[in-house]
Amino acid sequence: MKIKTKLNLVFGGTGLVGQSLRKKIKNNKKFIFLSKQNENSFNYNLNKSFVKFPYKEVNLCFFFASPRIIKRNLKYDIFNQEFKWLKKVIENIKINKLIYLSSSSVYYQNNHVVGSNKIKCEKLILQNKKKFNNFQIWRPFNLLGSKYYPSDHFYNILYKRMFIEKKVSCNFDGNFHDKRGYSSVDNFVNVMLRYSQYKKEFIKDYGNQNLIKSGDIINLFNKEYLKKNNRLFKFKFLSNKRNVNKIKENKNNIYSREDTIKIFERYLKNSLNAKKL
Repeated sequence: MKIKTKLNLVFGGTGLVGQSLRKKIKNNKKFIFLSKQNENSFNYNLNKSFVKFPYKEVNLCFFFASPRIIKRNLKYDIFNQEFKWLKKVIENIKINKLIYLSSSSVYYQNNHVVGSNKIKCEKLILQNKKKFNNFQIWRPFNLLGSKYYPSDHFYNILYKRMFIEKKVSCNFDGNFHDKRGYSSVDNFVNVMLRYSQYKKEFIKDYGNQNLIKSGDIINLFNKEYLKKNNRLFKFKFLSNKRNVNKIKENKNNIYSREDTIKIFERYLKNSLNAKKL
């Protein structure tokens, strides 16, 4: 049975941004979250045919569906699935406004697995922009969840090694002085939701210019590690080359201007409390 209505669809509702959006809108029945693995979502596998897909016309379509950032997934063929899923959605659903979650990885080297596929998806949207009344593409820099979430981002690997696996030491890729500007995913979702109500079409970067060193994140975590274990976690970085990933100055960009230390303190507290539960 076809359902013709002006609902809002969320593809990729179980990821970091999708979970935050679900928490924000709570029980709003105008939002339909789709997932092949979550019992609280409309069960749908994007690899299947859209012939029997019930939602043919929607108001907002949030597309967050993407392979998880873990080492075994960092292959072109795996990340190219996102392009295939997005193409299928565009071809089979009449969408008023498409909101696509891209990434700052589009600014990495051309052969970057994630970045190259995100660029490919952005181009697909631009090629089909006449199919929507509006589209909005977001390129967030370094989003941090409210608690531990399994991924190969440095801070999640660090938390896993220190507080889940309870290791006493570990070597890490990168350099102690690598710098990143982190933003809370919940604040990003608030901004994204607000802009989704505007009749504006854009590609925007979102990030925090308040940077923190990778080594300082370990030092922050080590304060809690010391309380629990009466010793410090030992670490070594394997690269001599420093790297800085920072959102550039641009009037089109949106800056979170959050206190990076407080974001990590909240992440650590919530992760440890969740583990106790």
